[in-house]
Amino acid sequence: MHAIRLEDITHGFGGRPVLDGIDLGVEKGEFFIILGASGGGKTTLLNLLAGLQFPDRGRVWFEGCDVTLKDVRERNVAYVFQDYALYPHMTVEENIRFPLENMKWPKADMMEKVAKTIERLQLTDVREKIPAHLSGGQKQRVAIGRALVRDPAVFLFDEPLSNLDPRLRDHLQMELKQLHRQLRKTFVYVTHDAHSAMVLGDRVGFLDGGRIRQVGPPATLYREPETLEIARFFGFPPLNVLAPEGMNELFRQPAPDNVARAGLRPEHVIVNPDSRGSYTILWTQVLGDRTFAAVEVAGAPLCGVCEGSDMKEGDRVALCIEKNYLMFFDDEDFRITDCHFD
Repeated sequence: MHAIRLEDITHGFGGRPVLDGIDLGVEKGEFFIILGASGGGKTTLLNLLAGLQFPDRGRVWFEGCDVTLKDVRERNVAYVFQDYALYPHMTVEENIRFPLENMKWPKADMMEKVAKTIERLQLTDVREKIPAHLSGGQKQRVAIGRALVRDPAVFLFDEPLSNLDPRLRDHLQMELKQLHRQLRKTFVYVTHDAHSAMVLGDRVGFLDGGRIRQVGPPATLYREPETLEIARFFGFPPLNVLAPEGMNELFRQPAPDNVARAGLRPEHVIVNPDSRGSYTILWTQVLGDRTFAAVEVAGAPLCGVCEGSDMKEGDRVALCIEKNYLMFFDDEDFRITDCHFD
């Protein structure tokens, strides 16, 4: 039985559809990511799960129970917001304790639960401070602690790490992953960041155009995307997208039938120094232990990995393409799986 099941969920605002026929199942205890572009309906979907909004059509099920019209108080969920939503006049301890006070917990049990939560989240040294005196990472841990203390069945996260600098975000991602393993609760986490989806998710559901376009492990969406938009979302530097003219120039043969575009990740293009090569480097980019370079192919840049780290703009080069990794798409940007170049 699914922890969460959405059936034909449709919702809109002012006559404009935001979610259009969402069908989705989330397994009990999994870390599920809802990934998509900003403004694509991810937060709306999370609000429908929380009971903060109700669908125009469709049903929401929690462990086999229909909760479609039940509000947040009846769903046993905890919601961690992007902007932390902490009470500014309360200390860390008071913020974390507040949900239990509302639930009329016995004082002794409440104090024990709060103390354990503060210790688990490494907030002991700042327990008496108010939010204004906390770092971004500490504020986020307090917000998670306020959710954690209630012992909910489902945790909902609305891009909780997006406001943090990259180093702190990476650190808190690891903490969140470890917390999930300890709790074994169902986590639903929405984000526009494919890197976070790859790091955190057991499975990812890609939301685009109001619909879930693909669901699977992060590596599957990276290696076997069902649409061009999904393929473009993952990887850095970004996916190379080849028009038919580009395919013809690179492979000296026309694109296969029904192919409108091809996708090729930069790591599958090797740029070799060659004074007699057919291409000239437009720019280079050093990313740690790899250097990437772009050349012009049929009027568009094509990015690949440099075989030598001392290449520079204007150098003549040759390309080695790993054809087995080409992804082909039709004129509606859906992937075609049964074609290839010889």
